[in-house]
Amino acid sequence: MERSRSRTAAEIAEIVGARVAGDGSVAITGLAPIDDAGAGDLTFLANPRYEKYLNSTGASAIIVPIQYDGSPLLEGRTVLLADDAYVAFAAALAVFDAGPESIMPGIDPSASVADTAVLGEGVSVGPCAVIMTGASIGAGTVVHAGAYIGANSVVGEDCTIFPNATLKRSVTIGDRVAIHSGTIIGSDGFGFAWDGEQHRKVPQIGTVVVGDDVEIGANVCIDRATIGATRIGRGTKIDNLVQIAHNVEIGQSSIVVAQVGVSGSTRIGNGVVLAGQAGIAGHIEIGDRAVVAAQAGVMGDVPPGENVSGYPALKHSLSKRLHAGIRNLPSLFKRIKEIERRLDDLDKEA
Repeated sequence: MERSRSRTAAEIAEIVGARVAGDGSVAITGLAPIDDAGAGDLTFLANPRYEKYLNSTGASAIIVPIQYDGSPLLEGRTVLLADDAYVAFAAALAVFDAGPESIMPGIDPSASVADTAVLGEGVSVGPCAVIMTGASIGAGTVVHAGAYIGANSVVGEDCTIFPNATLKRSVTIGDRVAIHSGTIIGSDGFGFAWDGEQHRKVPQIGTVVVGDDVEIGANVCIDRATIGATRIGRGTKIDNLVQIAHNVEIGQSSIVVAQVGVSGSTRIGNGVVLAGQAGIAGHIEIGDRAVVAAQAGVMGDVPPGENVSGYPALKHSLSKRLHAGIRNLPSLFKRIKEIERRLDDLDKEA
């Protein structure tokens, strides 16, 4: 990473809310993984499986959980003791983060901005970006090269619309939202009606509403509603390559990991985790703080706080037992065949 700035371990500890053990004056110029860190690097230990690197890492300082205070594994090292090592490391990353690639302030001459578009104070519009009729862009927002803001769309303050992201007509984006490259918000929902001879398109005349402090990764598709709105709640974070269908509602502070697909009209609560490649059927509800494991196939409602896994998704404890049973099937089959053979032998002897 770039080493354009330097902080002492003690300064970083104060910023991230940690306590220093060892030499707090050691200079930190960058951050690195524990197995690849060198002099000047700060690293962290959040998962015990990486303890094996504590003796060999070249890092100048290590963020560790508070329970490692006094551990012989860290003797002679500078450590930052934190209640949550990963959260503290995230805060340290922010110290050295240069932020997204900057563009020249103002409107690039090659950009196309409609006369009726409204741009707030300090808005920047990059090369070849397009802002259509009636769109509104809040103060401090950055629209990078090649991005498209559709007619009558509203983008809040201090947002970042990365290169080649697309916001189609009449969508609403809150404040401090980041939308990464290749993402399309407001594409038509997949709606067709069979009339006995062909699939007739159902017009998608609804919208998409994205709350404040949402981050949407690259190449995400969020479809507009048939009627009403597809909604993404405040503080929710969406990874790359996610499909969210029409009229889906996702609550606040949820996590949607890469390659998840959510079918239409599903309601997802607050603080939900949808792990990678999970598939969610339509017209169901996933309760607050539920966790859907990677590659799970959710076919029905999930109660609040429930952990589910497998296909079809079941309560995680039950799913684990079922998978363990499946692994034992070859040996069980072999034992049954042996029992049948012995029974046949007994029949012959009788």
